[in-house]
Amino acid sequence: MSYQSDYETWKDEIAALAIKNVLLPDTPIDVVAADAESLQVEALKDKEALLAAGLDWTKVENLRSRAGALRYCQAVWMSEYRAQQEAQKEWQEQSAVAYALRDELLHHFSFAYRNVPDVKQKVMRIREGNGHKDMIQDLVELAVLGEKNPQPLALINFDTTLQEKARTTSHDLSELLAVSNGSREDSSANKISRDKAYTLLIEDMRQIREIGQYVFWRTPERKEKYVNTYKRR
Repeated sequence: MSYQSDYETWKDEIAALAIKNVLLPDTPIDVVAADAESLQVEALKDKEALLAAGLDWTKVENLRSRAGALRYCQAVWMSEYRAQQEAQKEWQEQSAVAYALRDELLHHFSFAYRNVPDVKQKVMRIREGNGHKDMIQDLVELAVLGEKNPQPLALINFDTTLQEKARTTSHDLSELLAVSNGSREDSSANKISRDKAYTLLIEDMRQIREIGQYVFWRTPERKEKYVNTYKRR
């Protein structure tokens, strides 16, 4: 089975887990998944002893597929996270150019419309805005304003190609900002699914380990197989 198939097996249970019960990973996901698979191998060797101590054996049987579901959720989340990181980097580069374009347009428009009261007021209002979303909107508004009032701009030999550049830049940056801000680590649906898959797996592992340590309390070499060694590093 593929990791996606594993996820399909558990997606309803993952979705149903209440947020209040979700644990945040304190161990690398690849380590948790690998440990789950190893734990299944060890538990199979001790099946009779673990069953005798009251272990729900389905927890052992499900370890590999739950680990696969977790790996899948992690891959989806990391794909989103990397896209966000790239978008943030690209935003830093492109937004500086966009702010410069906005300032240039405001400079030209403020002079061109200095004697056109109604348009001058609109330029002043646009100048008052601040923040990324305002800048993106300002570019569109300046482009429209210039197209509707071309004569004063023609008198100063304004480069009208800047208006189309403003439109294009505004559109491109609005999409970039959405990707950059749209998958915040604390609210991403994909991250929440990853955390839920982790919680379900780690809880099953905890119960198996708890019973394993109980059963083999006098057999150190077997008890060791039910100890979370990552926590001791």
